[in-house]
Formats: sequence, C-alpha cells, structure tokens
Amino acid sequence: MLKYLLPVAFGAGLGAALRYLVLYFWPSSYQIFTAIWLVNVLGALAMGFVWTTQPSGLVFNFLGTGLLGGLTTFSTMMTQALSKNSFKQRLIYLLVQIAAGLLSFYFGHWCGQYFI
Repeated sequence: MLKYLLPVAFGAGLGAALRYLVLYFWPSSYQIFTAIWLVNVLGALAMGFVWTTQPSGLVFNFLGTGLLGGLTTFSTMMTQALSKNSFKQRLIYLLVQIAAGLLSFYFGHWCGQYFI
C-alpha cells in the first residue's frame, strides 16, 4: 500500500504547490478567467493526455491522482461561483468552467492519440 501512497502524496504536494504559484501570480481582477479556471483547464488538458497514454499504475498514481489532483480544485471553483453577485453570473461562471474543462480534456485526449 505504501508504494502506491507515496507517489500520490508526492504528486499532490507538487500539484498544490503549482496551484499556489498560479494563484499567487495570476491577476485577481479577472471575473471569469480566474487562476482557478486556469489550473482546472490545464489539469483537464493534462488529464486527457495522461488518460490516453495509459501509463503504468505508479506513474498514473503520481501524475493523475497526485499531481493533477493537487493542481485542480472543484471546491474552490464552487466557492468562487457563490461569490458572484447574481444567479446568472454564477451560472455563466460554472458553465464556462465546465465547458472549458471538457474541451480541454478532449483536446488533451486528441493530442495523446495524435502524438503518441
């Protein structure tokens, strides 16, 4: 069990550190294209690529579950949606996040098929 846990823990720590850096350097004035949007879209893109390449168990534990799990955040996306002033703004924010994530995942999946 420990041999599977360590790659996840190490990857999650790296992913969370990367998310922190993006949040630190990304301008906070954007209303829809926030730093959380960026990390979620990049994480979805990378997961599409990783999913297509089908790495071994330990590599997937590190990359998919650990690194990309630590990088992306669903709960902060929900919290940011609730901080919007109206239901319409909340809905637009969530739809943009989800659509961008899905498109990014499929683009990463396509890149994985095309380049590998």
